[in-house]
Amino acid sequence: MRRLIASIAALGVAGSLSAALGEELSTSIMRPTVPTGAISGNLPGASGPRSYYVVLDLAPGDLLTQLLIAGREKGERRLTLELLDASGAVAASTFVRAASGAKDETTKSFPIDSTGRRILRVTVEGEETGAFCVLMGGSTFPSAKDQACPAMAGVKAASSEPPQRAVEVITSKCEERLRVGSDFLFDFDRADLRAEAAPALAELQQRITAAGKKATVEGHTDSVGSDGYNQKLSERRASAVRNALVGRGLAPDSLATQGYGESRPVAPNQNADGSDNPLGRAKNRRVEVVINTCGRS
Repeated sequence: MRRLIASIAALGVAGSLSAALGEELSTSIMRPTVPTGAISGNLPGASGPRSYYVVLDLAPGDLLTQLLIAGREKGERRLTLELLDASGAVAASTFVRAASGAKDETTKSFPIDSTGRRILRVTVEGEETGAFCVLMGGSTFPSAKDQACPAMAGVKAASSEPPQRAVEVITSKCEERLRVGSDFLFDFDRADLRAEAAPALAELQQRITAAGKKATVEGHTDSVGSDGYNQKLSERRASAVRNALVGRGLAPDSLATQGYGESRPVAPNQNADGSDNPLGRAKNRRVEVVINTCGRS
């Protein structure tokens, strides 16, 4: 391991990994050694824990990560992500562990203080029928584009709550608020609308048209990442929804946008003991269309 660390350091930030070094370092399903933002595969099962290594060229900023792990009900499994320093020691880490339910996830932001090449270790253990995925993005990794997790397709999240509607309607005096979870609209750390967003957008367009009023499209995020990064992400997502609604026939001057970043949560991002609250964070990652039902059209 130390020899591999030294070999990578010798390449420098501007260097490129040779095919031989990539094969030696990764020893896994992951190709190429420098990923585009998504790493996924099957759990190792009875063979025990398995570690994979990847190399990232990162700039100063926030490295946003989301870990997902899935399998059969009541199956023990764990996924760990570690950032290694120049000596091969663990500089920072996060993990997700699931013992019940079909799927679990966690999200964490790692501050990166300087430009350079980083080594990440992904260790996975658990049943042979499961799958894992690591998504990466953020201001420190702007080249990340591939946010797909094919190994996780078709796995339903474990939750005691009823399935969430694409558009939740919240009414109060003089206001109708149309709330859409960002998972219905966007991939992780992205502001480009997914093809699967069409049903939610169609319902938003229909409700705004029926109201006959001007509306404001608000963007909101969870607390993972810096305030500044989340503010810009919320603004981009609000603009993407507005532009899509205009493309569906709504008048441009009838729709304003506003980004609030992480400043207006509707659920706790963390539990009382400080641990991650994925269900709360999921509720906070949202877009809301606000219609003033008492104002002028």
